[in-house]
Amino acid sequence: MTTAPGGSATHHTHPSLDAIRGSHAIKAMVRGSGFRKLYGARLGSQWSDGMFQASLAGSVLFNPQHAATAAEMAASFAVMLLPYSIVGPFVGTLLDRYSRRHLMMWAQVLRGVLGLVTAGMVWIGYQGVGFYAGALIALSLSRFFLSGCSAALPHVVARATLVSANAFTTTSGSVISIIGGGMAIGLLSFTTKGDHGYAVICAVAFIGNVVATFLMSRFSPGAIGPDHHTRQRAARVGDVVREFGQGARHLWRHPEAAGVLSTIATHRFIFGLVSVTLLLQFKNHVPASGLLPGDIAGVGLALSLGGVGALLGASITPAITRLIGKNAWIVGVYATFGVLAGLILLIDHPWALLASSFALGFTGQAVKVCADTIVQETIDESFQGRTFAVYDTTFNIMFVFGVIFASSTLPESGRTLWYFIAIAALYGVLALLYRVIARKHEVGPHQRGLG
Repeated sequence: MTTAPGGSATHHTHPSLDAIRGSHAIKAMVRGSGFRKLYGARLGSQWSDGMFQASLAGSVLFNPQHAATAAEMAASFAVMLLPYSIVGPFVGTLLDRYSRRHLMMWAQVLRGVLGLVTAGMVWIGYQGVGFYAGALIALSLSRFFLSGCSAALPHVVARATLVSANAFTTTSGSVISIIGGGMAIGLLSFTTKGDHGYAVICAVAFIGNVVATFLMSRFSPGAIGPDHHTRQRAARVGDVVREFGQGARHLWRHPEAAGVLSTIATHRFIFGLVSVTLLLQFKNHVPASGLLPGDIAGVGLALSLGGVGALLGASITPAITRLIGKNAWIVGVYATFGVLAGLILLIDHPWALLASSFALGFTGQAVKVCADTIVQETIDESFQGRTFAVYDTTFNIMFVFGVIFASSTLPESGRTLWYFIAIAALYGVLALLYRVIARKHEVGPHQRGLG
């Protein structure tokens, strides 16, 4: 039993190590009420994100009432994601200072309200500054919430199950987001592929925010951190900037965590490249009369295959890391599935787009499970929120850079052979570089026997 901030007694909800050793890791986690609430809130939020993002993508990129060029597509990504990268450091500081339960709950409330406002703008066909500003803030709040989920996870599961917990939560969260996007595409068959249809999807996404808000409200104020002995007093903006620099230096003093986050950042850049070529090919190159659908339905199918790859990658990662360690698995995934994701695109066939999406999903999720765990194991609790905020901020920046680069270099068809060869080569180089980094950190007690 511990004493939460404010003096009330609270119980840790994570299972004991004996229970973990005596049963499957996931069953042990699910027995914890704290894990169930945090996990349910994450699913509700990410389902909502899937619906919301499908609405935005459809209304901007595949709406017959509007036409978007590759440059406009890149600008849309930049407007919606880059500004969050500026406020990311402050997000982490908030998560390390104030009740994560309060912050995450109100983030969902605001996210839901903004989603409804955005739906109204989509309904009337408005795509001006207000539309992008609303989408920006809504998506930023979603990223804030996921940063909180990552920082809160060690409070609701035992350390021995962190790999399995990350695999289970991040992958099923990604899958539920894809399901939300798929449901959005399905709803279009009952409405129209125009402003009104996409507005309905945007409004329906509000349901997930309600679910997430309710589940977060079921936590006591200090149940998911920050711990009362690591909580810091409120500071001015200048102090936040200075302390964020201290947090970055703290991360730099942990080369294993810094190294794996650098590889994830590179992967996100590549993911931005591939995302653009998939969008352009399904929009302009894949024939509408073929066996595979073009337009937004084809994109949805590719995302679904990417989700299957992510699910498989995360499902087998805990078992494989127990045998060979996290670092070896990261190198192996980049050298095989990552390289394969680029080479498959050399095949000029719609099925190659699906296969590449599967390989890319496997690569990203298998590595992310390991990366999340390495950060959670090596970074001090008082820096967890700031570290994961930097993590997410880097994700956004590198993804947008990838989108901008691809939009400025790819033809409208989305196909250039040198481009796909470069993607495969980048993954090969990434595997070699991380192998060099990993040699300096092998093999610690946290590298094997993980749950």
